Amino acid sequence: MGLRPSSARWFELLVARDDLAAAVDVLAQASLVELEARGEPVAADVDADSRELFDEFEALEHRYGVVWPAPRAIVPAERVEPNVLMAHAVERLRLWSSEAAATVERLRDLWRERDDLVLVETLFRDAGEQLPDIERLAGAGPMLEVRLYLLSGDAWPKELPASVITQRLAAADNRFFLAVGLPQEIATLDRQFEVQKARRISLPPELPPDSKDALQRIRVRLDAVRAEIDAAGREVDALNEHFDVAAAVSDAHFVAWYVETVPQFESTENFAWLSGWTSLADEEALLRLLDNAGIKGLLRLAEPPPGLEPPQLLANPRWMRPFELFTGMLGVPGAGEADPTRVVAIAAPLMFGYMFGDVGHGAVLLVAGLILGRRYPALKLLVAGGAVSIVFGFLYGSVFALETLIAPLWLHPLEHPILMMLVPLAGGAVLLLTGMLLDALQLYWQRRGLSWWQSGAGLLLCYVALLGALAEPRLLIVAAAGAAWFIAGHAIAAGRHRPAAAGEALTEFLESMLQVLVNTLSFVRVGAFALAHAGLSLAVVGVADAPASLTGKVVVLVLGNALIIVLEGLIVGIQTTRLVLFEFFVRFLRAEGRPFRPLVPPRDHRRPT
Repeated sequence: MGLRPSSARWFELLVARDDLAAAVDVLAQASLVELEARGEPVAADVDADSRELFDEFEALEHRYGVVWPAPRAIVPAERVEPNVLMAHAVERLRLWSSEAAATVERLRDLWRERDDLVLVETLFRDAGEQLPDIERLAGAGPMLEVRLYLLSGDAWPKELPASVITQRLAAADNRFFLAVGLPQEIATLDRQFEVQKARRISLPPELPPDSKDALQRIRVRLDAVRAEIDAAGREVDALNEHFDVAAAVSDAHFVAWYVETVPQFESTENFAWLSGWTSLADEEALLRLLDNAGIKGLLRLAEPPPGLEPPQLLANPRWMRPFELFTGMLGVPGAGEADPTRVVAIAAPLMFGYMFGDVGHGAVLLVAGLILGRRYPALKLLVAGGAVSIVFGFLYGSVFALETLIAPLWLHPLEHPILMMLVPLAGGAVLLLTGMLLDALQLYWQRRGLSWWQSGAGLLLCYVALLGALAEPRLLIVAAAGAAWFIAGHAIAAGRHRPAAAGEALTEFLESMLQVLVNTLSFVRVGAFALAHAGLSLAVVGVADAPASLTGKVVVLVLGNALIIVLEGLIVGIQTTRLVLFEFFVRFLRAEGRPFRPLVPPRDHRRPT
């Protein structure tokens, strides 16, 4: 049925030692195993030589990473141990850096000049008339120095040297500061602006005095710099390809991930053991994965070593998996607990749709869930919630807050407020009864079914009888019998001191019954929010009637509906979550299981080009 989680299987894999890193990478790509050593978990060994390699790679990446290509997400091509793989990768990068260092430094200088020229071009284009004579500025030395700064935010020197001549300039969205003064005073200004994160910009040499001519000279130089950047970039790309930098970086990242992620396993001179947990039910699928990557090994699924707790796996249909998010807020059900996902996948959309019933609003949420769900998995919940909102929108006769476009298949909420409250009250009672039955089922799985018959059955009988007594008062006698069952069961289970146990059971019964009745009444809020949604929709329509023009009416309707979708959608989502977590889950869920955390491959360290 999928109501009970299954335990992950323990696996042990023997591979050639040189294939160990590749085997780990294949298993990570499949995300089907969680590695765990048979003994105490220990991080992979990193000797002094290997640590020096890691430090050297980090230094190279910090210095040159901006011009490296994106690493490839592939199984390492070399079948060697991780420390050997790292040594080979760093050696290739050393050779690359010896050839590329001068070109990269020239490229950095060109980038800086290009960025300065772009800013100076902006300044001369938008504030050229405010600039002083460029020729005089260029000839200010050696007694005087000239500085041009790009200000950051509200940056401004706290104290200007008395003899420094300054001018503020604005161009586009940038603010510039021009200063002329003695070298020692300009040096003081440099230190102030450095603290305030202002950027010092180099003025191109030999600019003509006229700002328009200077602008033309700047643009010519900018085009030339861009051409030089393209040429230098092609040189670096050629060296990247010659030394296969992408593969070297990928191998180095893989080894770094391996050391941080993979525990130390037993090994001999020629072989190594991998062990842990897998979500697969048979060993053939794992062997096929390894075989497809050219990795041979011996694999067996066995009983886990004593003392190791297996992770728990939830087995739900694909469309229900987004609702595992609710369960995950508390944890993972243990081996003897029920997985409530299948119940929540029905109850949560029904509650959401009941509170947010509108064909148009539901359609917007459904489309949003389909578009955004791939990037933000939690938003996949909007698909089911939006679909049920559409259904209730037809039942309520509401389309984008308008109740005149279609006739309701059931009722208009504001015309039947009492019924709107009673329906979710009944639905909430059914949901709580389901929780009680799930509690009984998991006690049976845990071989503690007798304890439920001694007390839980009496509580369930009393609750059902009290609900029925709303229509048939004589069922109060059955409710009293349920209370007596609960108290007597506790007293009998106590063995000794039964009178005292009966007194404690009475207190526990009153507390439990009061709690379940309060939980039931909490579902009235579903009807209340459905009425609030209908009321807000009516208010939007009323405001839209005020403008005389059709355009004004449409604008008000669009803005009003947008407000309802965002505000009410958020509130209704929160209320649905609250009812599931604090009214339903509290009946049975303890979430004492250990989650399955599959090994995942190293992140792709892509950089913007």
